[in-house]
Amino acid sequence: MSDEVLKGRDELKGFSRFILFQVVVIGLLWLADTFFYFFEQQIFNTYITNVLLLSDIAVAAVMVPLSATVGLIMNFVWGIFSDNTRSKYGRRRPYLLLSILAGIGMILFALSRNYIFCIIYDVLLIGITANGVSVASRSLIPDVVDLEHRGRANGIVQFVSNIGLILGLILFLLTRDALASENIATTFETHVLLLTIGGSVYIACGIIGFFLIKEQPVSELPPKKKFSEEIKELFDLKLLKEQNNFFRVILASTIYQTGIGSVMALLFIWILNDLPFGMTELMIAILIGFVVLFPSVIFLGRLADKYGRKKLLPPIILIIAIAFFIIPVAQLTENFIIFVIVTPFMLIGLLGLNTNINTWAQDTLPVHKRGQFYGIFNITLTIPQIIGGILGGIVSVVFGRFNIFILAAIFFIASIPLFLYVKETLEIEE
Repeated sequence: MSDEVLKGRDELKGFSRFILFQVVVIGLLWLADTFFYFFEQQIFNTYITNVLLLSDIAVAAVMVPLSATVGLIMNFVWGIFSDNTRSKYGRRRPYLLLSILAGIGMILFALSRNYIFCIIYDVLLIGITANGVSVASRSLIPDVVDLEHRGRANGIVQFVSNIGLILGLILFLLTRDALASENIATTFETHVLLLTIGGSVYIACGIIGFFLIKEQPVSELPPKKKFSEEIKELFDLKLLKEQNNFFRVILASTIYQTGIGSVMALLFIWILNDLPFGMTELMIAILIGFVVLFPSVIFLGRLADKYGRKKLLPPIILIIAIAFFIIPVAQLTENFIIFVIVTPFMLIGLLGLNTNINTWAQDTLPVHKRGQFYGIFNITLTIPQIIGGILGGIVSVVFGRFNIFILAAIFFIASIPLFLYVKETLEIEE
């Protein structure tokens, strides 16, 4: 049921050892996903501009929109397929092996010196296969973990996932000069190295997940449906009304994620060009930020299981919004102490709060349509990137780049009444 409510108990039991292991494996899949898409979103773009020597238009106006469009469609399609797969290996596990094709696609992209082939590898080969891996791995949490432990499970998964981001960021910073070298051979070889690492890690983690994830026996699942039947049900207004809480989460999350999108498009440019602090100071602030972020995602997940999804989310969003309003102050006053204080809140806002939002969204997924509806939920990750990126770019050009944080804070605050409109899915009795 989409509006499933659990009448809780005074003390929530922890994970069993088996479930904890499964959650860690799912976290590994999310780590690979984060690592892979960091390179797909960052290194692919620099390959086009620095190796093929094409303009930003080739990236921003062609490759990125096409890739996002295919992702939006394929998340939904793969979701329906995985919901209705009844193989001896389970319904989600077989799609984890699509990581092999996606990883090969990343390596082929690195070896290509032709823009058309790059588009084919990114938009078609990777765009089709990698989204099958993503929707399968994201559907596994509500499949494997019950409602009362789902917040903590998402906290652990987000914790492990952020390690993938850290690894990608470290490799990016270590090779930054080589990626932008005037020697094309050096630039090409560096891109090949990074993208080969990214593709290989994705392949390895997908295979590991396939062998280690244990799914519910297919004999316990309802009969599978035809694709056309699933599409027909999707447009059945009566059935859609039953999922109204799910669509409320989508609306609230879309507004919040638009705030994130308005910052992420220009975040690295802001860090490298606008901050009045040296590299040592920057690394100290980032280190402190991640030291706070990692335990925070675990803690946020525990809070979601202890107090419910709805109670603490609005005040946390408000605190994050206030911190985002303060970020420009740190830049304009060149106050390093303020910057250090707000950096953890910036990272929690951009990366950590997804723990709670994902948990709430998973609670609202129809039990036997989780893949399909997770594919729909992907709207909250794609559309906000486009809208947020456009609005962030306009604000940056007209008012100054630091104002993207004020724009993000406005979107965060605007999401609060929408989250309050979502019904609680985990009610704990006092």
